[in-house]
Amino acid sequence: MAEGGFVLDQMADDPTGSKSLDTLLLECPICLEQFRHPKSLPCLHSFCKECLASYIVNESSGNMASASSFSCPVCRRDTEPLNQSEDKQRWAEQFPTNNLAVEMIQHIQNTSTLIMCKPCEKKGDINIPAKFWCEHNKSYFCESCKVGFHDLFHENCEPENITKRNKSATIRRKMSATGCGKHKEKLEYYCEDHQILGCHKCIIVDHRKCEAVTSADDFRDKIQTTKIEDLLEELRKCVNSMEILIKDVEEQLQSMTEDQVTALESLIDLRTKINERFDVLQKELTDKLTASFKEEKENLDISRKKCERLMFAMQKTLTSSQDAALKEDAVGTISLFQRGQAEVESCKGLIQELEKSSKSTSLRHKYNPDLLTLDTKTGLTVGEILVHQQQRKLPTAVVCKPLSERQLQMIRKIDIKRPTDEKDCDVYGIVIISGGRIVVGDNENHKLKLFTEYGDFKCDVEISEEFCDLCRVDDNTVAVTLDKDKTLCTVNVRDLTLTVLSKIKIQNVTEDCLGVTYNNNMFFVGALTSLYSVSQNGGEATMLHYIESKCLHLASDKMNGRVFASINTSDPDAVAVIRLCDGTHTDVLKVGVVNGTTGIDVDREGNVYVCGFNSHNVIQMSGDGTNVRELLTSSDGIKRPRAISVWGDKVVITLSKKSDQRNFVQLFQLN
Repeated sequence: MAEGGFVLDQMADDPTGSKSLDTLLLECPICLEQFRHPKSLPCLHSFCKECLASYIVNESSGNMASASSFSCPVCRRDTEPLNQSEDKQRWAEQFPTNNLAVEMIQHIQNTSTLIMCKPCEKKGDINIPAKFWCEHNKSYFCESCKVGFHDLFHENCEPENITKRNKSATIRRKMSATGCGKHKEKLEYYCEDHQILGCHKCIIVDHRKCEAVTSADDFRDKIQTTKIEDLLEELRKCVNSMEILIKDVEEQLQSMTEDQVTALESLIDLRTKINERFDVLQKELTDKLTASFKEEKENLDISRKKCERLMFAMQKTLTSSQDAALKEDAVGTISLFQRGQAEVESCKGLIQELEKSSKSTSLRHKYNPDLLTLDTKTGLTVGEILVHQQQRKLPTAVVCKPLSERQLQMIRKIDIKRPTDEKDCDVYGIVIISGGRIVVGDNENHKLKLFTEYGDFKCDVEISEEFCDLCRVDDNTVAVTLDKDKTLCTVNVRDLTLTVLSKIKIQNVTEDCLGVTYNNNMFFVGALTSLYSVSQNGGEATMLHYIESKCLHLASDKMNGRVFASINTSDPDAVAVIRLCDGTHTDVLKVGVVNGTTGIDVDREGNVYVCGFNSHNVIQMSGDGTNVRELLTSSDGIKRPRAISVWGDKVVITLSKKSDQRNFVQLFQLN
């Protein structure tokens, strides 16, 4: 970069504070400092060699990497280097040095000390500063010597005043005798073809074929008449335009600065308001959480108090029964007996009541984790409080009426046909899981649908392949068989949504896969002629048992590790239900009370429920098949039942597409 010097010192001495003319002439337009190795472009604008080289490299980078020219940093005139094949970092060196600027800088630096009067020096007075320069005598004079010596002998010669005010003009006139950057000769000629000044060597070597080459004086006279004035007028207009543009830029900068301050204040204000709003939202969710907890706690406290009061009463009855004197009192004994009977009935009733109403409640704060990601478009929210309730099983030690002694009572019919369904429903599989969530497999419309036990539709998910049976994998996962593809599709059932998780290919099975159940990390699959098992991760299937008719449905007794297969047959004395356990199979039910068995499931006590498609009934039997009773018949509106699922004391049943109830799921309760 350029270095400062005497010129900057002159500026400091300028009482007006404006730059002197020699400062402007010797200042690089890029770095705004005094020239260092100045190079002149054909447009006569000069720059530090280092500044010009950096500018050329930067401008020719990127899309301009293959450019063969560059624009002048000042006037934007397109400029070509002398040798385009040379590396762009060396293009600046090809342009001529501005020798006039170099010599002006050297002269300024050399004259930074005071110039002394020559006649006074010869008389021995060496401390008298010079004030005038005589070109004719090539000598400096003080004011006294000019009047007393110079003016006496050189009346027609007027020396130049070399005070600071006129020093720049003096130096420029002195230095103007030379200036060619290539030959260090006087610039005497001008080539109008190339619009460039040159010395006589330049003209002979580079411009001898040009048509319009004149002397510098002639070209000056040519343009001085009108063109100079016109140019100066244009320059004044351009200067005025630049002043307007500079003022406009400054106004824009001022406006942007004010906008920045306003925007920052707005951000701070918005942040304050957001904090206030989030405080309100947090309080609302906190209140909801507290209210939900309080409500559920009150319900549990009521249940506990009922149990405590009844327990204390029964304990008192037991204590009273040990009183020996009471045994001699007939009336007292009878009263104690009656009271005990009433308390036992109350206990059974309370247990049944709690069995129906007992629910496990979970309170959870849910929010979108994407909120914590910086590059996200997720809207700001504090989330929501989820109150999830599901049917809760009472402890097994509680004495209550066993499921094997209860009767089914219709609760409601759930309409499963949706406005978007193109056809009537045909439900091959159904599963009810905790919380009364019911997943329906509508093969006719190729959808799995999710309902609540109250009949509220929540969502559905499309299954493009043909599917058959459904089974429960865990409290939030079900599986469905894609029969033609020999594939098991697992579906997540959480927060009242359905999401396909995975597809598990069943290898080395060639026949359609129909029924399915899950037990001990294994899937059990029923086909047209065989029963198979396959790992929960898929892979090759193992054939467990050959069957004489197709198996549409299977069920698991997870407590005892047993699997029950429903064999769809109407042949008299044929096997209707098979039990698989520890690698062996047992025929537990033959065709009889049920005919053409389809849906099958197992309750928590190990009771097996079987649908009779042709017999139009639903039976309940013990796990070994010894105790069988009809729960529902055609008189209960059961016609061609297809699928069944049991959870707690709730039972859901679907009817075949041949039934007029094909678009409904029937929900029962064991009472």
